[in-house]
Amino acid sequence: MTTALTIKSSNDKTGPIPVSTTSRVSCPATCPLAGDGGCYAEAGYYTRMHWDAVTAGTRGLPVADFIAAVGKIRAGSRFRHNVAGDLWHEAGQIRGDLLRKLADAASHLTGWTYTHHLRTAANLAAIRSAIRRGFTVNLSTEVKSEAAKLAKRGLPVVCVVPGDSPAKFEHQGVTFRQCPATFEGSPTQCASCGGGTPLCARADRDFVITFPVHGGRAKTAATACA
Repeated sequence: MTTALTIKSSNDKTGPIPVSTTSRVSCPATCPLAGDGGCYAEAGYYTRMHWDAVTAGTRGLPVADFIAAVGKIRAGSRFRHNVAGDLWHEAGQIRGDLLRKLADAASHLTGWTYTHHLRTAANLAAIRSAIRRGFTVNLSTEVKSEAAKLAKRGLPVVCVVPGDSPAKFEHQGVTFRQCPATFEGSPTQCASCGGGTPLCARADRDFVITFPVHGGRAKTAATACA
């Protein structure tokens, strides 16, 4: 399993910030966005090409070397982990030891990612440990009730919603707010979101971030990860 680090991304959604890509084997077999399910990374031509190369092992670094490289990113940078791919795991169990090392290496950055790995006790423990270290791991969902339930447990959550959903609404007592970059004609990128700290990097936020589906696919940065 290799992970590639791009110091200045050319991705239109993230903007020119450090991003990473992890080989496909990192993705859980249970991911509902796999294949034709709406995976952004598979839909984007250049993103998919890069992901293919990382998966083939012709690009990227072994995990330990990648983590060391993250530690050398310029302090204060925004770092989006896994534009494609998911968290390192073994048989669906997140490698909490590696995630903690990544979180520590990224402690000088504003870092965040997303995961579709199952919400088992062990996986949630690994995610919470990373969050305590300052690295935000968003739980990716497609069902509003599930998103609301997880948000009520104090976890950062994102949710794919139908394209005609309101920009802001409440469900089961939880506020849902649309990603600013997904509005028609919006100039917002991860690089400029949040006026200092991107919304997805705010682990203590009190709302779920939504990504509308358009044309059968969720055209968002979030669905690339896991």
